[in-house]
Amino acid sequence: MLSTAGKPPNLRKARKRDAIADAIARRADEIERDPKRERQAMLRFLAYLKPSAHYFVIASLCGVTIYLVPNLIPTAVGYVLDHILGTGGSASASPAKANALFRMLDFYIAHTVGSGASKAARIQVLLGSLLVFLPFWGILVFFRAYFAGIGGQRVIFKLRNDLYEHIQSLSLSYFQRERSGSIVSRLTSDVALAQNFIGNACTNLWMDSLSILILGGFLLTLDRKLALTAFAVLPLWILSVRLFGQQIRKASHAVQEGLSEMSGQVQEKMSGVTVVQAFAREKREVRLFHRLHRSLLVRQVTAVRLASFNMAMSNLLTTIAPVIVVWVGALEVLHGKLTPGTLLMFWAFLGTFYGPLQRITDLAAVISNASAAIERIFQIFDICPEVKEKENAITLPGRIHGKVEFDHVWFGYDENPILKDISLTIQPGEVVAFVGPSGAGKSTLIQLVPRLYDVTKGAIRVDGRDIRDFKKSWFRSFIGMVLQDNILFTGSIRDNILYGRPDADDDAVVEAAIAGNAHDFIESQADGYDTEIGERGTKLSGGQKQRIAITRAFLRDPRILILDEATSALDSESERLIQAALNRLMIGRTTLIIAHRLSTILHADKIVVMDKGRIVEQGKHADLLANGGLYYELYKAQFEHALSVHDAAKEILNEESDSSDPYAEHVR
Repeated sequence: MLSTAGKPPNLRKARKRDAIADAIARRADEIERDPKRERQAMLRFLAYLKPSAHYFVIASLCGVTIYLVPNLIPTAVGYVLDHILGTGGSASASPAKANALFRMLDFYIAHTVGSGASKAARIQVLLGSLLVFLPFWGILVFFRAYFAGIGGQRVIFKLRNDLYEHIQSLSLSYFQRERSGSIVSRLTSDVALAQNFIGNACTNLWMDSLSILILGGFLLTLDRKLALTAFAVLPLWILSVRLFGQQIRKASHAVQEGLSEMSGQVQEKMSGVTVVQAFAREKREVRLFHRLHRSLLVRQVTAVRLASFNMAMSNLLTTIAPVIVVWVGALEVLHGKLTPGTLLMFWAFLGTFYGPLQRITDLAAVISNASAAIERIFQIFDICPEVKEKENAITLPGRIHGKVEFDHVWFGYDENPILKDISLTIQPGEVVAFVGPSGAGKSTLIQLVPRLYDVTKGAIRVDGRDIRDFKKSWFRSFIGMVLQDNILFTGSIRDNILYGRPDADDDAVVEAAIAGNAHDFIESQADGYDTEIGERGTKLSGGQKQRIAITRAFLRDPRILILDEATSALDSESERLIQAALNRLMIGRTTLIIAHRLSTILHADKIVVMDKGRIVEQGKHADLLANGGLYYELYKAQFEHALSVHDAAKEILNEESDSSDPYAEHVR
């Protein structure tokens, strides 16, 4: 027996990773299908078609005509055989049995060349007229495709815009719960499937359904017995479509959920590719992607198998039925109850009658995929923003002064309080720093000020008014934020600075950049302010991105300024430039600062110490040190850490100096 004693830890890790991947992949399968919700989503989607309904009506009518016009050819051929060449039926076939279409052609011949004209003349008039009419068929093909395409694009334009607008209105908590890749998947792949439903399924479905009804009526006028024989397969066809359609829709929903999950994984790992490569986890990510993709493949194969069964059943029915119809029709001809021309015409009509049935069957997979995608789209629409604006929300004349009051504020997720009974008053222009151990609630507290979240209990007031009374966009226009990891967008440096105030002119941009200590490095770039910075500003250093963010805040000219670890993780030169810019930015503005490095907030008018969601101390730096409380402990811990680092560095230098290393001597 082979021993694997040396490998179990690695095997266990591999199995654990596989289990995680499988758990992620199974999420889609765990979502239960709700037929009622699917119907409601489809009805809501069809409401988007109403403004463009005239396009689809014109396209459908053109489409019906397109499919009916080719039937003129077998009609003409049957008429020539029976009424001109005289080969129709037996002698006992009654003239009264001539079908309605033949009688219409009799009327046309009689009023053109006359019923007594020669056979050649009648054939020339009939088929010549047909050749003159058929070119208009190509025009109808153009208009059918054009109006269907225009209508579909208008519907999708409105749907995608409404979806993106709704996503932008959702609260920050939604984006923290959902993966960005999954959200993007709704806007791209799901909307594309909905567009496919309009372009291929919707108009074709209406067109084919109407064609089936019209052709069914024609077949009944030709011969009732043959028509009923042809219709005999319809119950079986409907049963097949319903049976497989439900399974295809369920499989399609699982495919879309799996694709969304995979998109989220890919986007997350692509945005963090630096970490992946730094930890040499490429193979692990490939393995995870492979398992997710394989799970998606299994779902796709299931959907394909069901669609194939559905198509096979439909094609089998629509292939057998014409044989039975011709069998019955041939016996009718032998008994003198039907002419050969009418049978030929009926057989030709069957191809046009069963063709729409086959297309509808083929569209089952498209419709099922689109139905699942449409349901997922409207799941987003059904999510309500947690931070809601009042119907009678107000704006105030002029700018706010910047007095901020926390009045017995509570906040938490799922009834788990994070902030507990916070009461604090910040005067206009005052600089207040929030400190405390990790998880104390500092960042959560300042995120309540611009209403990224709403308080659970209590109130936050600015200039004496509850911030929930203000219009969100108006109130947020007076708030500027500079964070530790500032987000820059693809575009130029100028575009990112103007994000804070799009209507600013070039002079204002340059003035803000000078104040933010960013002008010199911007001018040193190849294209200056028009330099492209890449996705998330990847072409800039951390300090440069931070100065762009500060410049953006300068240009916005906020009354309330929020700084969250704005100088952390920077080299000393960048920190010096940024701190100087921040000092200028804070002048005359109500400023809320979060900083773990206490040396950066010694100048604050007030320092608020938080622990476990509560304010435990507040005051100036010297007073808090004298109190000997939590702030004193935090400050002492940072000072001792800095001192230990200094002593360790000094010891290393002394050891290197004893070894007579010329480089160590130089450093010393």
